[in-house]
Amino acid sequence: MADKLEEDPKRGSSVECSSCPPEGLPQPPLRDVALALGLEPVHASHCELQFRCFVMEETLADLRAQNRDLSDALKESSQERDSLRIKLLEGEVSMEDLGGTGHRARAEFVEDGGTVPSSLWELNEEGTRVIRVCSEVLYLVSSIKECFWRIYEWIGEEKLDYFVETEPSLQDELEVLLSEASRVHKLGLEVESKVIKYEEMKRKEKKDLENSILSLTEENSDISSLLRRALVEKEAAEKSLSKLKGSGEQRRTAIFQIAEWSLQKAGFGFMMGGSPGESPNENSSSCNASTTSDGSECEEDGVSLASTVEKIIKNLRHEVTELRCSLEEYRSENDHLQGLAFKQSQEITDSALYVKVLEERENALTQNVEQLSLELKGAEEEVIRWKEACELEVEAGKSAIEKCEREIACLKEDLERTEAALDTSNNRLKLKEKLATTAMAAQAAAETSLRLADSRSVGLRERIEELTRQLEEEAERSRREQSSVRRRVRHICWPWRALGINPPISSSRNARRRTLPDMVTLLQ
Repeated sequence: MADKLEEDPKRGSSVECSSCPPEGLPQPPLRDVALALGLEPVHASHCELQFRCFVMEETLADLRAQNRDLSDALKESSQERDSLRIKLLEGEVSMEDLGGTGHRARAEFVEDGGTVPSSLWELNEEGTRVIRVCSEVLYLVSSIKECFWRIYEWIGEEKLDYFVETEPSLQDELEVLLSEASRVHKLGLEVESKVIKYEEMKRKEKKDLENSILSLTEENSDISSLLRRALVEKEAAEKSLSKLKGSGEQRRTAIFQIAEWSLQKAGFGFMMGGSPGESPNENSSSCNASTTSDGSECEEDGVSLASTVEKIIKNLRHEVTELRCSLEEYRSENDHLQGLAFKQSQEITDSALYVKVLEERENALTQNVEQLSLELKGAEEEVIRWKEACELEVEAGKSAIEKCEREIACLKEDLERTEAALDTSNNRLKLKEKLATTAMAAQAAAETSLRLADSRSVGLRERIEELTRQLEEEAERSRREQSSVRRRVRHICWPWRALGINPPISSSRNARRRTLPDMVTLLQ
């Protein structure tokens, strides 16, 4: 098209040198109508350009408003993300404090030997504080999810499935927090994909606007080239008319005829009484006179027409430059928003990973707390078992003491019977006295053992059994002695016969005297 425009002025210049007004010129009203008809396409193209510029300005205003809304939504989401990060940091600190208190409680529990520590109430308070922080974090996560929903519904026409969950209990707080964090992560991914689609759509709109601007600039250049060609032909016609002689009306009609022919040659497609192939050279003999006043009027008409066309072209160029500037601003804003959206998506993914790590830590801490509580419960049960065992031992000791008392009573009766038997025996008086002293010593030892039964209940049983064994041996010996007295046969009370030794009677008596301190020491 530019080549055609470059060729047309050359052809026009070659014809303009020999152009002169044709013969048989129309009347002035018809000429005015022809000029109006020639300017109507220019005016229509100008109106179309203005309408397109207005539409482009409205689209740019809408895009700017959408960009502002998107930037505000991103700012709100960033603020909520920062607040969520602060809450998560506080939760992490509280969890670390809870872990430290748990370890300290375990250490105190071990140091106290299984007793319940005094920091158990503090541990419970820390648990309640952690649950409260988790509830606040859950509220912030739900608010961020609602913000993402609003962004998604603002960007796209379709809507997501929105449902309100019932308020969870304190035991399921961590599970609900985990599920909400996963939902926020999925929603963030969906919003990111939707933002990418929205950016692609805006990029396509931008390309369409650029193409429309290029088409408008091309049309503007075409119109300006046509107007330049008309001006050139007008100057050539004025030069040719300056040589003519005639009235001003004839000169004006000749000028309009030349303009009509030029517009027909440029392709506007309307005819004014002649064929499009006619040239001004065919009727050049009809105009032979002109005046200076008519020439000045024609020049004023041409200058006014050129000035109006120039003003229109300047206005169009100014509008095109403004549109280009606004398009560049929109591009810069769009790039900035793309960078912000990418950063926000990265931060959202990082925060989701951080939430998962904190959830894992919280689960580990809750497991530690549960383990500590189980250990405390086991320790309490162990203490209760030990207490019951001690009570049973005390009861068993009391029953053993009563049994020992009953045995001692029996022994006392036996001793009384032996004393009566020893009194009746004259030959074994000293032996009976020794047996009585040993019995008295055993009785005293038994009484002292009764006084010490609370502190030495375990060893008392063995000692009492040893004492009863010795007493039984003594009783057997006394019975044997009684039987030997009846048979008038003397026997030694110590078991020398069982060992195959028959010592004299004096040595057996000395042995009896030596055994008494040994029994006293045994009883002590």
